Amino acid sequence: MRIALIGAGSVVFAKNLLSDIFQFPELENSEICLMDIDPSRLKVADKMARRLAAAIGVSPVIRSTLDQREAIRGAKYVICTIQVGGYEPGTVIDFEIPKKYGLRQTIADTIGVGGIFRGLRTIPVINKIARDIADYGAPGCLLLNYTNPMAMICWAVDKSVGIPHVGLCHSVQSTSKRLAAYAGLDYEEVTYLVAGVNHMAFFLKFAYKGRDAYPLLFRKLNDAEFGEDRVRFEMMRRCGYFVTESSEHQSEYLPYFIHHGEKVVKQFDIPLDEYLRRCQGVIETWEATEKKLLGEGGSMEVPRRSHEYGSSIIHSCETNCPRTIYGNVPNTGLIENLPERCCVEVPCLVDGQGVQPVHVGTLPPQLAMLCQSNVQVQSLAVEAAMTGKREHVYHAVMADPNAASTLTLDAMWKMCDELIEAHQQHGLLGDFEPVVRNTGRSSEGLENITLVWIERVVNDSDHVRIRWENPLAENPEIEFSLVLIGWGGEVLQRQSVSVQPSVIDGNELLVSLSFPESPEEGFKVVAEEVADSVLVVDLSVPPRRLIGGEESEARFCVELDGTPAVSGWIENRGEALALEFSVDDSNILIGKLPWSGSSLELFFAPAEGGSGFQVILVPGKGEELSPKLVDAQSHEIEGAELEQEAAGSGYQVRVVVPKKSLKLSPDADSFLLDCYVNINALGDAHSGGRSSLSGGFNAHLGAHEYSLVTLAAIDGGDPNTSR
Repeated sequence: MRIALIGAGSVVFAKNLLSDIFQFPELENSEICLMDIDPSRLKVADKMARRLAAAIGVSPVIRSTLDQREAIRGAKYVICTIQVGGYEPGTVIDFEIPKKYGLRQTIADTIGVGGIFRGLRTIPVINKIARDIADYGAPGCLLLNYTNPMAMICWAVDKSVGIPHVGLCHSVQSTSKRLAAYAGLDYEEVTYLVAGVNHMAFFLKFAYKGRDAYPLLFRKLNDAEFGEDRVRFEMMRRCGYFVTESSEHQSEYLPYFIHHGEKVVKQFDIPLDEYLRRCQGVIETWEATEKKLLGEGGSMEVPRRSHEYGSSIIHSCETNCPRTIYGNVPNTGLIENLPERCCVEVPCLVDGQGVQPVHVGTLPPQLAMLCQSNVQVQSLAVEAAMTGKREHVYHAVMADPNAASTLTLDAMWKMCDELIEAHQQHGLLGDFEPVVRNTGRSSEGLENITLVWIERVVNDSDHVRIRWENPLAENPEIEFSLVLIGWGGEVLQRQSVSVQPSVIDGNELLVSLSFPESPEEGFKVVAEEVADSVLVVDLSVPPRRLIGGEESEARFCVELDGTPAVSGWIENRGEALALEFSVDDSNILIGKLPWSGSSLELFFAPAEGGSGFQVILVPGKGEELSPKLVDAQSHEIEGAELEQEAAGSGYQVRVVVPKKSLKLSPDADSFLLDCYVNINALGDAHSGGRSSLSGGFNAHLGAHEYSLVTLAAIDGGDPNTSR
């Protein structure tokens, strides 16, 4: 029976695993094939394995190879302990680049930005191992994975190849012993039930001699002298159950700790950059460690049997000796309130039939919530690794609790771009599919779409502007038919448009069209016979809206999302206009610029057309209501008189202003008007927003969308007469 150890260069861990295997009499004569990509580390591992076997007094067949497929060929069990990228450059990149953006980590091997990028560079390698197992391993070959990020890797293996596999971690064993010690209990009398996801699984039951022992743990919450495992005990205080993985791990899986500053970090004794220090310590002491591993200068030290599950699983499968272990496996309804096929950590029965996960049922909802926060990150990271879609790298970081509580979206994007580039420079990541520039959307299907706009030209009634853009092609070729259609549907004109890069310099051209003489008629300019690779935004100019008529006053209304926001009233007072606005803004906000807070933007133009003149009505706020009417440069409008009062859930403002101050003729009885409303809070049930009388979004483009206001002429009269 062949057992392949992939990543045997992790010599300390390999020694413990091999010692466990060799100490089972039924396994002592197994064939062990060691494989690593580092020849020097592999040489040390081979020497260690042979000396260890001799020290234990067993005679396994030990082989070593740099060829992964050769190691797996015919193997019944494959144990994976690889680390892709190593300490340098992999781990250092995972810590140092996020740190530049203010994101701190402790271990960075499970979720978080470090866990995500460790997963991105590791999943393709593990999937190749899984594929080789399917192609070259013995029938039913079992993959025992020890590599982190555990849940991401096992999930990816299940999705990509689907071979028999189980992810193995020692957090359940370690924490159960630690809890027994905290409670002062004999570990042999302790029983427990654990379920969740790797590093975020919970002791659903913790019993001593069959009785619930959680009260002994809760006593520690009020013990002023007890200061162990502060993060995990704090989470037990809040959620009622103890989690499997250490406090330093937990602190970076949740948004409640690291982000909140040095005081909280000290309060909960969180060791930032802990994994970097551990790695540095291993590197600094490797020479001495190597001598100890090989037993140089004395006899080979045989480790005591460890609590790692690997050897026990192999032994149970080979001897039909039943055992219960905790494994990371696909969720086939095992935990009902976590997603199907995500990787869950649950009890598993192991015997001659293999690894058989146990149905747990539902987790308490607060625990499912915490697990789900990790599962979302895992899911998106796996998707990014397996599809090569760059946008899901961003999305995984967006979902991460620590990153989301620390960074802005813009910082996340920049950090991810820098991390991807650094990994690619070291050959740790391949290419990702491109995204639409500055977005989280794949450009798949949008790779060669040319966007074209048909636009009015300000103060030009003879032309339309054709403007185009293609992010991936500087000089696209465009051909289509331009059709001028009356508002009633009749075709008024048709002509061909052809954009040839060799002829046109730039990204726009003017096309001559014979528009309807009266702007009240309305028209459309549409594109026909358009290629699939071109998206054209047509031009629609509705008939001009008419306000007023034979009376000396006129009324209008501006809606926001279908709800009345402004009721307006205008009256002709000779050389002045009287205006009244009732605005349903229940939370007036005064901005730095007149139009950046609660305001009305009014655009006036002569009836015959031309450029609009903008004035901004800024309401007053507080006890002293002092509204202002200013121009675009914040200069107060000459001669304007304003009054304001509360009205309903908003405010009402009355204005009397000379027509000449609005760039209108003093005797004008008709003019063009548009009104934009900027509301902070619409009434008592809606958020605010921006809307306009015309329905447009940019009144500066010209007065062709303004409404025509017609007011009956009046003879003389006092312009200041109250309504």
